[in-house]
Amino acid sequence: MLSFRQYRVIAFGLVTAFLLTISSIAEITVSASAQETYSLKECLALAHQRNPIIQIQHFQTVQAEELSKAAKTEFLPKIEAGYSFMHRDKINSYDIEDLSFPANTHDLYNLDITITQPLFTGFSIIENYRLAQLGIKQALAEEELAHIEITYETEAAYFNYLKQLKFAETAARMIARLEAQAHDSQLFFDNELIPLNDLLYSKVKLSQARQQQRRVKTGVRLAQAQLATIIQIDRDSLFAVADKPTQKTMDFSLTKATSVALSKRPELSLANYAIESAGHYVKLAQSEYYPNLSLQAVHTRMGDKFTVDGDGITSTPYNTFISIGATWKLWEWGRRSHQVKSARAGVEQARHTLKQVADEIALEIKNNFENAATSFLNIATAAEEVELGQENFRVTKLRYNNQLSTATEVLDSQAALTEAEASYYNSLYEYNIQLAALARSAGVENWQVINSSANQSPKP
Repeated sequence: MLSFRQYRVIAFGLVTAFLLTISSIAEITVSASAQETYSLKECLALAHQRNPIIQIQHFQTVQAEELSKAAKTEFLPKIEAGYSFMHRDKINSYDIEDLSFPANTHDLYNLDITITQPLFTGFSIIENYRLAQLGIKQALAEEELAHIEITYETEAAYFNYLKQLKFAETAARMIARLEAQAHDSQLFFDNELIPLNDLLYSKVKLSQARQQQRRVKTGVRLAQAQLATIIQIDRDSLFAVADKPTQKTMDFSLTKATSVALSKRPELSLANYAIESAGHYVKLAQSEYYPNLSLQAVHTRMGDKFTVDGDGITSTPYNTFISIGATWKLWEWGRRSHQVKSARAGVEQARHTLKQVADEIALEIKNNFENAATSFLNIATAAEEVELGQENFRVTKLRYNNQLSTATEVLDSQAALTEAEASYYNSLYEYNIQLAALARSAGVENWQVINSSANQSPKP
């Protein structure tokens, strides 16, 4: 039978442990409630609106559109104007018998206005325009890719922040339990119920736990800063996020997920555009085999004053003429042939790149699918471990209070419980991160649409 003093020590230790645990959790809860809270939907909206990567890709699309408009102007006539001035120190003259006639003046002004219309350029103009049009499609695909990538990064940072917060709560509970244990050990030692080494061991474990808690708090701050950077808010601001992780199972197979990925991934569209672009470069290189034909209209004016209204000597100070000219490169030592062969090699390279991209996507979707499935199964296992750990700690603590177990056994059960809790939170939030990665690898924004998207026709 235990003495009244021993019962008093045990009761005081239990009350102290309960109050420390409640106060630690309450402190975290009050701190979180005082901060602004963002939902996952709000974080995604901020990231899509503010993130620099999204803005960069948007203006890349704008650039491509303007380049396409510029390429279209090559079909239209060009107007050029030239104005020149020349001064002579001597005037030339013509001598006819005893008469002398001036041939020019000291000052000469010239004005030329030229209109040039390309008639045939070996298809180079139209191929350049098609390349510019293709550039718009590539920019839009890259913009879509950036959108999907930012979605994944936001979700991954969001759930990682939640995970780090849960680790902090777990560390706080661990500190509370260890402080209570150290307090009990001190009381037991003072009453000569345990040896000194048990007391010292409890204090060592408490010191180690406090060091671990500092590292966990650092992890929380870094995870918060990462999410703040992605959604473009102040990195040093304090904010909370809504804790709503999903535990739904994936309702689609790996085959369906792979089918969606091979029809929706922007990288595949970019690879196909690269093949199409390489084909246009072949035709562009072949265009140099043909002659260039253009129509030109020129109006010239000259005079001895800046108004170019004649010099009083030349009978025709104004002139207008129209001409058609052609140029044809006949021999360049095989330069054009080598350029065409190089362009054709680019086509083959682009085709093999498409195959490589498809293989990488299939492997990526398999990795993410398997990792998500494993994380989902680990959630139930980890939850069971938490229940067992809690019961083990309760029994061990009760035995210790009745001097039927040692401090080492209590501390080991505490460590096992803390590890089980951390494992549960890690499995839960890693599952959500893996689902985000699965959506990213499938080329969609949300993993839940994969099943419905799998029945849709692939992109043209």
